[in-house]
Amino acid sequence: MPRSNSAELITLRVNIVKELRSKWKRERERNPYINEHFGGFVNELLHEILEKDEFLKHYAPFLSEEGCTRDTLYIKDSKENKVTEIHFNEEKLRCSLCQSSTCFHVQFAMATPRVAKLNIRNQQADQEIEVDGQQVRKLTNNKRRKSTISRK
Repeated sequence: MPRSNSAELITLRVNIVKELRSKWKRERERNPYINEHFGGFVNELLHEILEKDEFLKHYAPFLSEEGCTRDTLYIKDSKENKVTEIHFNEEKLRCSLCQSSTCFHVQFAMATPRVAKLNIRNQQADQEIEVDGQQVRKLTNNKRRKSTISRK
């Protein structure tokens, strides 16, 4: 397919392309109006992210992301001239400044992509690592048993 003069080639990591392709397939099953071309779907998705980012700038111009750790998202509130910590505890987000789970800071955090980096995702990854570890332990024990039996 010929490439448009206004198009630009970019490089994406293989694992991101796999995730995008599976998301595209799921979306196509649910919604017949989803772009039938994978490249078009990715372009639309990126455009939506840019629009969301622009919306956040207008919706809460005094709030900005300052950083993220495993279970905390730091949000600067220029109105109050403070940095609040949004913690992920007990299956919900909580603002340390307002001592609330429904404040403006938490709503802003929920609209940012970095919120996905909090422990929400890591708990799932930890469970997957645990399962993988158990499988490796079983394989290792089986190999040890076989080598012990073959020596006898």
